[in-house]
Amino acid sequence: MQRRTMLGACAALACATLALAAPATVAAEPLRVAVTTAAENAPFFSAVEKGLFAKQGLDVKVEMMPSGVEISNALASGSVDVGLFGTYPFLTAVSRGVPLVLIGHTWNNALNNPQSEVISMVGRADAGVSPSDLKQLKGKKVGVTRGAGGEPYIAGILQQEGMTLNDVTLVNTAPSSMATALANKDADVIVAWEPWPSAALTKVPGSYKVLYGGCKSCYDAGTLVTTKDVIAKRPKDLAAFVVAYAEGQAWVRGHREEAAEISTRWIPGMDAKTLTLALQALPLDVRMSKNTVDGFKEHSIPLLVSQKRIPAAFDPTPAIDNQFVAAAMKKDPSAFADLKPLPADKQLP
Repeated sequence: MQRRTMLGACAALACATLALAAPATVAAEPLRVAVTTAAENAPFFSAVEKGLFAKQGLDVKVEMMPSGVEISNALASGSVDVGLFGTYPFLTAVSRGVPLVLIGHTWNNALNNPQSEVISMVGRADAGVSPSDLKQLKGKKVGVTRGAGGEPYIAGILQQEGMTLNDVTLVNTAPSSMATALANKDADVIVAWEPWPSAALTKVPGSYKVLYGGCKSCYDAGTLVTTKDVIAKRPKDLAAFVVAYAEGQAWVRGHREEAAEISTRWIPGMDAKTLTLALQALPLDVRMSKNTVDGFKEHSIPLLVSQKRIPAAFDPTPAIDNQFVAAAMKKDPSAFADLKPLPADKQLP
């Protein structure tokens, strides 16, 4: 009995020693993702709540920020790893030497160039701007978030009508304050990305849609952005992120009302009715194509130069990396099955 007890004690001691020697389970390093409170982020919010990122082994930490300007700054400082925002803040940062890299799209139709469907113009009841006569914008106060996608959009629309930004008064307005600006008559019309135009339509009596998209000199597709440093250090995590994000987009394309309900938990003060309206026709396609490159070169960059937001034109190609979307399309073809195929001459390597 005594020998058996001693053997048992030795076995227990050996097990304890082995347990101490065994390496501890290492938790996944969080992937810090910055997004805005915008309707086009419904696929991201849905992917978080549906556990799609967790299924890929990712620990996603979400940072909510007001606009792409703040997100591009956070990427530049290294305080976040991935950002979801618009074309113009992305290209502005790249032009200034910030090592940002486009690895996918958020709102987007990979078959279209130009495109501006994410932006809308909404007028208050007595704005005096007819959808059939945009020259009536002359002399009006336009609520817009300076530095974000609405500013180049209104510049492009005015250019189509033979006008410039000097023909209107731009009122710098935070996205969440757009409806208030209309209601208080601080602006005659507001220009913004969803859900803020839809919020104005549902919350401001008499407000009306002046224009949806329609900018012939705009290429504004949502950008899924990281940095060269993160690509070098965490390529597997980025690949997993794009797969989960593509799956989130696919789910939203088939469940827009449910996605709107999910988004109410992420966008303060926004109701499901407004978000359902905002998501109705929003194009959601993570794929990049030659339209991305051509759209940047032909429309986005020249517009930024003409507005003196960047000093000179540049080649955006080095800041575009298609490897993660290409890998996602191979890993989960079902996430892309409902999208129209890209013509061979529009595919990126």
